[in-house]
Amino acid sequence: MPGSDLGSAFPPHPVIKRSALPPGPPERPVVGQLFRLLRDPIGLMQDAATYGDVATMATKPALVYLVSHPDLVQRLLVTLHQKLRRPRTSEALRFLLGYGLLTADDPLHLRNRRLIQPQFHRRRIEGYARTMVEYALIHEERWKRLPSGARVDMALEMHHLMRRIVTRTLFGLDLPEDAQRLGEAFEQANAYMRLRGFQGPRLRGLFHRLPLPQTRRFRRDLAYLDGVAYGLIKERRASKEESDDLLSMLLGLRYEDEDGNDAGAMSDRQVRDEAMTMFAAGQGTSTMALAWTWYLLATHPEIQERFHREVDEVLEGRPPGPEDLQHLPLTDQIVTESLRMYPPVYTTAQMAAEPFELGGYQIPLGANLVAPQIVVHRDARWFEEPLAFRPERWTPEFRESLHRFAYYPYGGGPRLCIGDRFSDMGVRLITATFGQRWKVLPDPGFTVELMPLLTLKAKGGLPLFLERRN
Repeated sequence: MPGSDLGSAFPPHPVIKRSALPPGPPERPVVGQLFRLLRDPIGLMQDAATYGDVATMATKPALVYLVSHPDLVQRLLVTLHQKLRRPRTSEALRFLLGYGLLTADDPLHLRNRRLIQPQFHRRRIEGYARTMVEYALIHEERWKRLPSGARVDMALEMHHLMRRIVTRTLFGLDLPEDAQRLGEAFEQANAYMRLRGFQGPRLRGLFHRLPLPQTRRFRRDLAYLDGVAYGLIKERRASKEESDDLLSMLLGLRYEDEDGNDAGAMSDRQVRDEAMTMFAAGQGTSTMALAWTWYLLATHPEIQERFHREVDEVLEGRPPGPEDLQHLPLTDQIVTESLRMYPPVYTTAQMAAEPFELGGYQIPLGANLVAPQIVVHRDARWFEEPLAFRPERWTPEFRESLHRFAYYPYGGGPRLCIGDRFSDMGVRLITATFGQRWKVLPDPGFTVELMPLLTLKAKGGLPLFLERRN
């Protein structure tokens, strides 16, 4: 079972004199920042950032440093990446995802990234982007049956859409029932992992062995997901037919040894882990990027009106393709600004695999470090009026002048999300597709309350009113 031997390789939590720590928010005796970490992690990160570019976010139950200056974020994620490993929170995810690119440490991560990365070339991404547009057009057929002005949860709508797209592009499965069953099993298993993620490895291992209802349900869901994945792997290995989905791509990859000789294919287990990781990442990031974009358009009607004019003039009613994106500059600015204000990947977390210096402070072995996009993206030093939705700020001149790590919605360095172009292109094309025929209005009774889980969500979803454009 994936992750059954987890926990033993993590170093103990470091003990360090407070005088050697950077400043940070005051902590409560014994529990430190535990309850605030659970209740309001974004508020804690924003508070800690006011103490300096390197701050102590928490010392109990674990030592956590917050890094919020682009120079230091770049040093952490690029220069020092060999001194880092995945944080303890990734341990729980390995029960579900195994050792894919999201959860693996080097050298496994580096080896598989070098193997997989070249496959995400422009031609493949453009092919998948066209599939996204096709499924967006199918999805809006359901919207056409709704009464004008219907209230919908846009986060849920985009989740259903992306679930079908990812099921098709990853596994080649086209039926809505397949996407729904896979998605439900994954969501239930993921909810179990979130619950276990707050427990230490010993307590987590104990609960995972007990015959509790949620544990039994998790095992059933995981068995279903594994059954689908391994069944498709076996079927593809036995078949000589070519397929354009990502699972077939993974099965066709070959390792090379140091001399460039063939060193064999990925094992079934590794293919399964990479496929599950892509299934998780492909749904979550694009879903919330789309949902937050629609929310911002709904709450800024003058920008939505300009957006409608652009897609009308450029596309003239036809479905968009990748070649149209260069002619849709406002659409690009809107999505870019949405990812700045509400980055679905709202923080990047690592753990020190060995001691090093950062920002004038000695970081000990085992310390946790977070470089939160949602803090850096909203820093007035880099963005004028950072809490204002201003797509027009993204001129070519502004992009050129901006520090590479003042805006990093998909992470950076060797851990940069491998599907960043897949998500980027798809979100822009889907936004343009819906924007030709649909207008969104805000729900005046709804107030956004951020809910940071694996991705940045909103408590209660994102309800909007959907109107058909003339």
